[in-house]
Parts: sequence; C-alpha cells; structure tokens
Amino acid sequence: MLKFFFNQTGSMKKRKSARLAPPSRGTIFIVDDDALLVEYATTVLEAAGYTVQHFSDPKDVLRAMQKANPKPAVLVTDYDMGEINGLELILSSHKIHPSLKTLLLSGTVGSSISNGHAAKVNQFLGKPYKPGQLQKIIAKLMQA
Repeated sequence: MLKFFFNQTGSMKKRKSARLAPPSRGTIFIVDDDALLVEYATTVLEAAGYTVQHFSDPKDVLRAMQKANPKPAVLVTDYDMGEINGLELILSSHKIHPSLKTLLLSGTVGSSISNGHAAKVNQFLGKPYKPGQLQKIIAKLMQA
C-alpha cells in the first residue's frame, strides 16, 4: 500500500506503509440471518486477505462443515438466528470439528450469554462493530 507524505521541503513523496502480517491460511465460515450483516463481515475479512464462505442459514453451515476438506479455521456466527441460535451452532460445529475457533456476534445479548453453556466461545463481539475490531479478533483466533 502506498501512502503519500510531504518532506521538509514541501515536496510530495511516496512511502510504503507498514502492513500487518499476511493472514494465516484457512477458511472462515460466517453465518448471519441478516444478509447485509453477513455481506459486511465477508467484505471486511476478504479485504484483509482472508478466504471466507458465508451463509444465511445455520443448517447450511453444518452441512458445509461436514463436507469441508480442510475444515474451516474459524466460525463467525450471529447469536439470534431463529431456529438455531449461535451457541447451538457452535456446539454442533464442535462435534464435527472439535478444534474450530469461534467468534459469537450479537446486538441483542452480551458476552455473558455463553457463561455456563456447553458451547465453547473463543471470542465475543457486540454489534455494531468496526471493521478493525473484527479483523483484530480474527487475526488473534487464526494465530491461536
């Protein structure tokens, strides 16, 4: 990425900006029953260099996870999705892929929703969120 700056004489110069380390390998599954929100998260993560598969139905995630080879590295899921909530999806996903890293998103509940639940939630992020927040959490999960 190129950035421009002015040197002491007032001339404009080009400078390469420092970039974050390239994203780790592995696919990220994103599910949200709100099409705009799943598109937003997908765009944010693809812009950071990640490979993403997105879904609007949690049942489709489970079917895709069973077939995936290799399995996804991270699951990003909304909490409130109707028939199957995010915690139930995480629990079912871990039966297919026990080492799956998970991020639970919600604009309706707080991080305490997973306290005492059998689902292993690695990270929680409240909605609305900024792109950098999502990218930072995913980078952390991919390196864990």
